[in-house]
Amino acid sequence: MRIKALGVSGSGGSRHNSSAFLVDGLFLLDAGTVVGELSAKEENRIRYILLTHAHLDHIKGLPFLLGSRAGSGTGVPITVMGGKEVLGDIRKHIFNNRIWPDFTKIPSRETPLLCYKTLTQARCCQLDGYTITMERVTHTVPANGFIVENQAKQAIVYTGDTGPTDRFWKRMEEFDVKALITEISFPNRLERFAHMSGHLTPALLEEEIRKISRLPDKILVMHMKSPFEREIKAEVRKLGRKNIRLLEDGDEIVI
Repeated sequence: MRIKALGVSGSGGSRHNSSAFLVDGLFLLDAGTVVGELSAKEENRIRYILLTHAHLDHIKGLPFLLGSRAGSGTGVPITVMGGKEVLGDIRKHIFNNRIWPDFTKIPSRETPLLCYKTLTQARCCQLDGYTITMERVTHTVPANGFIVENQAKQAIVYTGDTGPTDRFWKRMEEFDVKALITEISFPNRLERFAHMSGHLTPALLEEEIRKISRLPDKILVMHMKSPFEREIKAEVRKLGRKNIRLLEDGDEIVI
């Protein structure tokens, strides 16, 4: 698998793209950043988007991607996948013909550009040769992480936004995980705020790592809040774990 980080930041602004990861050019893990980072040909290859939760920094590229798809005239639909609550928020608050057009009816109900597929924690999903497993994580809104397994039974894991959690790490033990993409949003001095907002600090990530019985070769960190980047980087170095890497926009991960 080849995963391209279109955006890894927990903040907006110049040179800080919001969370989105393109897997083998076919589907996205979250959609905080899409249009502007891909060519028209690359955009048109995207068929599926897996959403961890409905916070704006994880979905804001989706309306523009659909607008671009509508303008291209290709007619190829995009299937947005996630938990029931997540998709419900997208339907009600984004594609509601007030904030943005309802692309489930464009260009027609029979041939829409947007389709929804509800996933559950109880059952995995087959997606063009990949097996997708969803499990709940800890956040301030309903949120899930994803385990993506290819036909060679190798897996990547993407938590999206999460605070300290347990069920997700237990579920991860069932797979041969080569890379874990997870988050650090705040420095250690803001641990209380991290707990309140459903995020991690370097020290909290270290505690989560200790819960994992079989560590992957790569632990890849995203979602740093830009005002704290230097502080977080220094604290991650102090952890002394050589397999932790802080991601940057445009990075590629190959397993």
